[in-house]
Amino acid sequence: ILMQTSNFLYLNRRGVRWTASVVLLWMYCLTVSNPSSAVEPPGKIPDAQLFSYISKDPLPPGTIPWQLLRQVKLVEGKQKGAKAQMMLPEFSPELKALDKKDVKIYGFVLPLSTSQKQSHFLISPLPSHCPFCVDQGPDSMIEVVAKNPVAYSPWEPIVISGKFELVNDQYLFYRLTGGEAVKN
Repeated sequence: ILMQTSNFLYLNRRGVRWTASVVLLWMYCLTVSNPSSAVEPPGKIPDAQLFSYISKDPLPPGTIPWQLLRQVKLVEGKQKGAKAQMMLPEFSPELKALDKKDVKIYGFVLPLSTSQKQSHFLISPLPSHCPFCVDQGPDSMIEVVAKNPVAYSPWEPIVISGKFELVNDQYLFYRLTGGEAVKN
């Protein structure tokens, strides 16, 4: 695996693959070896981190708090037409009451394209520029389909209104259709 040429040691391709495999296996073992040390269930980031940006300012009037959107449990079940069991959301009564209602959400745009204006994006309580905030679960993101493209800044949160939908999927829990940016 190790080869020496002109006083330099280097790994050949087989050695690189082997080393990468060992490192990935080691990282996997670290993540599953002690599940009791986890503070939050898988897919959930700690509330302190989740609300570290949004909770600094009071929420704009009439917006849904992100704490309410986290009131969802994952239960084992089958999706319509699926052959295998999967983890699906079980929504709280408060969330079920919001289904198909017009709501306002306050958060940061996570763009799904490279343009400055977005008509299809995600909104989250965490900004996209946070390098330590990438492990958000589906309870802390909402898919937004906007009527008109929305200008955004990765540094500033926005308020967006639209029809809120509960989505019975293991990867996406919420959708906002007919979204429109609300002027503060």
